[in-house]
Amino acid sequence: MKNLIKLMNKFGASFEPKNKFNLPLKLTSSEILTLLNELAGKHGIGRLDLVENRFTGMKSRGCYETPGGTILLKAHRAIESITLDSQAGHLKDEIMPRYSELIYNGFWFSPEREMLQSLIDCSQKNVNGIVKLKLYKGNTIVVGRKSKSTIYSPKMATLMRYQRYTFAFIPSLPACFAIASIV
Repeated sequence: MKNLIKLMNKFGASFEPKNKFNLPLKLTSSEILTLLNELAGKHGIGRLDLVENRFTGMKSRGCYETPGGTILLKAHRAIESITLDSQAGHLKDEIMPRYSELIYNGFWFSPEREMLQSLIDCSQKNVNGIVKLKLYKGNTIVVGRKSKSTIYSPKMATLMRYQRYTFAFIPSLPACFAIASIV
C-alpha cells in the first residue's frame, strides 16, 4: 500500500496537507501533525533508536517515534533544496547542531538561541512551495517539488542543451558564485 501526499509550505511555516482537489486543508498545526502521524505510522516511518550525550556528560539511549515530524522535515528540506542557495543552506546546516543543543540543554531564552533564531528566520523568508511525497515501507520519498521562489532552473543547470550558460559569460571564477542570485 502506497500513499501519495502533497504538502504546502509558506514562508518556512508548517506544511499543510492538500486535499484531492489540490486545495489546502484548513488545519491547526496540531491537527496537521496528528494526520501525518497517522499516515506515516501506517508505513513504519519515523522510528528512531539513538544514543545521546546528556548535558551532564552521561550517555543515554532513546527510542523515539516521530512519524509526522519525519515527513515534515523531509518536505521542508526538499523545499529548501530549491529555494536556498548553497552557501545559505550550508550555513543553516552548520548552525542547526548548536541550535538544537541549546534547546536540548534548556537554554531556550538565551541570547545565543535568539541570535541563531534570527539567522534561521532570515534564511526561511523565501522557503515556500509544494512537495509531493510517497510514503512506502518505512520511507518518505520526495517525488516532486515546486516553488514560486525557486532558484533552480533546468535551463541554467545544463551547460550544453540550452546554450544559455557559457564560459564566455563568466569573466572570472568568483562570478560563478553569483549565479544563484541572478536565476
